Amino acid sequence: MKKLLTLIIVTFALFYSGCSNDSGGTGTDPFGPGGGGTGNVTFTITVEQGQQGINFRLKPSQSITVTTITVSLPAQNFTDPITNPNPDEVFDTANGFVVGEYTGTASGQQWTFAVQGKIGSSTGTAYNVTSNFTIP
Repeated sequence: MKKLLTLIIVTFALFYSGCSNDSGGTGTDPFGPGGGGTGNVTFTITVEQGQQGINFRLKPSQSITVTTITVSLPAQNFTDPITNPNPDEVFDTANGFVVGEYTGTASGQQWTFAVQGKIGSSTGTAYNVTSNFTIP
């Protein structure tokens, strides 16, 4: 619950302040199903500087809802499962959503994002997508 509250606060703060690095990982960085999944959703992932670490912004290729996301850094056996407290909220292609804030990050780290939800609205078609991202 503490992580979810942090996620909500950080998301609000980032939208309010508008600070964006938008420095994509490896070039254009549109990662799709990567490790497999269902649904026709891809994400563009960027990093944004937080107060003590970094946040990841995921912009979907189409409007979606998110029920759960599992953020992991396999090289360090780190996994952070997150359940969205508002699974009916629709995230658009322009803004997407933010997860974080993560400390101890470094350029070259390879992160994985397993995202589940529905396309368009909470009554849409389910998707389950795993995307990979390398911190620039």
